Amino acid sequence: MAVWSVAYTIIQWVKAVLFCAGSWLGIAGAVRQLQYGLLFATDTAEIERLQLKWIPGSLQEWLLKKAIQVFGERTWKYQDSLPPLPVPPLKNTLDKYLESVKPFTTAEEYKETEAIVREFEGGVGQLLHQQLLERAKVNRNWLEDWWLDVVYLRSRLPLPLNSNISGSIPTFEHIWPPQEGSIMDRLPLHLWQGLQMWKLLRKEQIPVDKAVRTGQPFCMDQFRKMVSTHRIPGVTMDKIVSHFRTEAEGAAPIHITVLCKGRVFKLEVIDPEGEPLTPPELKRQLDSVKEQCENAPEGPHISTMTAEDRTKWAKIREKMMAMDAVNAHNLAIIKQSMLVLAFDDAFPKNHGENLYETLAGSAHNRWFDHISTMVAFKSGLLCANYEHSSAEALVHGYTGYFISSQLQRNGPKWKGSVPDRLVLQPEELVFTIDDEIRDAVVQAEKTFLKQASDFEVICPSFIDYGKKFIRSFKLHPDSYMQTALQLAYFRLHGKPAPTYETATLRQYYHGRTETVRSCTTEVVNWCKAMLDNTVPIEEKKELMMAAFQKHIQLMEEARCMLGFDRHLFGLQVLAMGAGIPLPSIFSDPAYTKSGGGGNFVLSTSLGGYTPCPGAAAPMVHHGHGIFYNILPDRITYSVSAWKSCKETSAEEMSASIQQSLRDMRKLLMTS
Repeated sequence: MAVWSVAYTIIQWVKAVLFCAGSWLGIAGAVRQLQYGLLFATDTAEIERLQLKWIPGSLQEWLLKKAIQVFGERTWKYQDSLPPLPVPPLKNTLDKYLESVKPFTTAEEYKETEAIVREFEGGVGQLLHQQLLERAKVNRNWLEDWWLDVVYLRSRLPLPLNSNISGSIPTFEHIWPPQEGSIMDRLPLHLWQGLQMWKLLRKEQIPVDKAVRTGQPFCMDQFRKMVSTHRIPGVTMDKIVSHFRTEAEGAAPIHITVLCKGRVFKLEVIDPEGEPLTPPELKRQLDSVKEQCENAPEGPHISTMTAEDRTKWAKIREKMMAMDAVNAHNLAIIKQSMLVLAFDDAFPKNHGENLYETLAGSAHNRWFDHISTMVAFKSGLLCANYEHSSAEALVHGYTGYFISSQLQRNGPKWKGSVPDRLVLQPEELVFTIDDEIRDAVVQAEKTFLKQASDFEVICPSFIDYGKKFIRSFKLHPDSYMQTALQLAYFRLHGKPAPTYETATLRQYYHGRTETVRSCTTEVVNWCKAMLDNTVPIEEKKELMMAAFQKHIQLMEEARCMLGFDRHLFGLQVLAMGAGIPLPSIFSDPAYTKSGGGGNFVLSTSLGGYTPCPGAAAPMVHHGHGIFYNILPDRITYSVSAWKSCKETSAEEMSASIQQSLRDMRKLLMTS
């Protein structure tokens, strides 16, 4: 009774303290600040500012955990109350579409497109729109299944460089510089921090993401797919399976898959109490894998098949399962893994090399079907290859940012104790294969290398200024960067680029993304003025501000499902499903020229305001993939291109981006 009395008293005291510490936010807001501090603070001073200094350290830690347990919002608390995805008004969609094609059409072409759009609006478009409204009445997210199936799962293209993305972990910038022979000391601690994220997900203690200005909760469904999620190849269509469960839901997989020199191992990394094994224990397991593979024949490199055409891989996979029950068992173990860990002999030394090697360096030791393959390089750097169909880049980057922040704050060495207990040894997963499968592995590697050899990606940092400078002029950093990208391309090519930028729809149930077409008439007018020495400085500045405002407007509309690309996509899917002739709006040249149907020359995305850059291949052969992260004092960005295209160069585009950013600063400072 006395124990419960003391506990009750402490809980009441915690309530009072938290309320006083964050009265303007309320208790939940104060706890939310604590949670984010514990997740992403990069030094102990940030944590100390959130603590009550007169409380002893050990009691303080207990109180923080108790406060999160009692007052923290559970990760999926708001899922049932999120609003359904709305259907925009048809006229709104078509008017905005017409506006978006203007930079890419002549006056005569625009008149033809306008006539096609108005015919669609008054005819078959109206019928399809009514069907979409009916679908929305019985589906909380009318887009979800179509988007997953049509954009991802029905595609027969190989996953690497067509769908998958990568994310670089910036630990080499602050604690672990490139160093040969270092990976086996670094990897266990890195892995352990990643397992802490799994533990937080299991306990539902990841704070709910919310809109910055309104506090509206975001959908957290994609976070369920961060671990133990797998894309299974099918002969005509793939499918997604997820084996993650919260503690309240039951047991979840507690093993990872390790790829080393063509061999595959299962490692159990969670103890019977649900706690991750300590880094020294993980090191013993990983050392065992390396020792078994050292000076031994390489394995059959079965993982290479995941880089093949999806139908070919599906048929080989079905054959493997039919020829031996052990094969089926092994594939099930990999499918359920929390993550895949791959050892790689490449020696990247910076973000650009890290991203390239992870995306295009090797197919031998990636399981491209799995939600996350963590690649451990010989240089001591780490990077992740992500299967993209289940979650967006920002969600994937959450784990990388968490790991980087934890390591920066807590240091590169394990400071805890090691339990005196036996740890299960790694279990090798041995596959039975025949000559047909061996030949298929060889062919899969050729398929991969043909595309990989044509790919280039760089990831520099613009260090003249960053978010702090941009904000000092009360400008939005993302709109600023998008405008810089437009000028960079226009300067090189003398024409505008159809541009895709990701806008989140996570304020809606199971929301994913909408498109912001950031190449607008306003930004094209500004680009032309910037390259014309006769235009006065003040006019250039006014045009630039108009371009910023237009981008902000488009982003806000897209986030409220008042864009138009996803609506048009839904109407097109309905038309195709009905077996009617494809409406002319989708075959009109202006549709493709402005980026429709996946024809965006610049495929761009803000990776956030964190130091964890990502990369992806261009959407079209004559385009670029551009991810960027805007930090207080710099802007880090990746630029990809296909080397066989004579129109594009990652280096030239990067140089033009930096020149644009300098020109924009000069314009602001001299005005």
